[in-house]
Amino acid sequence: MDPYLSAHAARYDLLLAKVRELAPPNPRILDVGPSYEGARLRSLPATVDSLGFRDERFLPGEGEQHVQFDLRDAERTELWPQLADYDLVVCAEVIEHLPISPVHVLRLLGTALRPRGWLVLQTPNAARLSNRLRLLAGRNPFEPLREDSVNPGHVREYTVSELLEMARKADLEVGGWLTADYFATGSRANSVVRGLGPLVPRFLRAGITAWFRKPPRTRPEPPRRTPAT
Repeated sequence: MDPYLSAHAARYDLLLAKVRELAPPNPRILDVGPSYEGARLRSLPATVDSLGFRDERFLPGEGEQHVQFDLRDAERTELWPQLADYDLVVCAEVIEHLPISPVHVLRLLGTALRPRGWLVLQTPNAARLSNRLRLLAGRNPFEPLREDSVNPGHVREYTVSELLEMARKADLEVGGWLTADYFATGSRANSVVRGLGPLVPRFLRAGITAWFRKPPRTRPEPPRRTPAT
């Protein structure tokens, strides 16, 4: 098995279970940053479009489309692609790679959702136990930026509270969140932490999965009548 797939297998299982819980039958899904999760999402079954850089390994299927867009341009609303009426958007392990505020990206993805549609987001937890232990040992828990501006690695990781606050700023309703040690790196330390399971406080677990809902449309207020004089 591909090492990446092996390391993220538990994360994919959790993601698919949450999408299955939130999505209507035969949903339209937008996969942000096309990756291996696309094939799993199609098993629902679902129509899965994608947004981001084109990747020849993850091409759209029949009746699906890929929307080419550099998420770093999300801060410029005039460049946003036209996206609408998706039942669900999946943004998994993406925002930590962006050199802009995720609020811009969340606002863009909000435009892709139908009213009461769901955005499911996954990202590493900056406050995870392994990071804290590395800091206690005097080591930087974050990898250096790569010499590749397209794929620089993790530019910035976030905590649960930061993520929820950014969603609110993007006018999304918080549906819920959970944390889990679902990354299997194969190291001894990782095996120990994952073995502790629920004994690890929820704010110290490795991965964050959160789901946000687009509010229903509100009816515009009727025009006020000017009192007769």
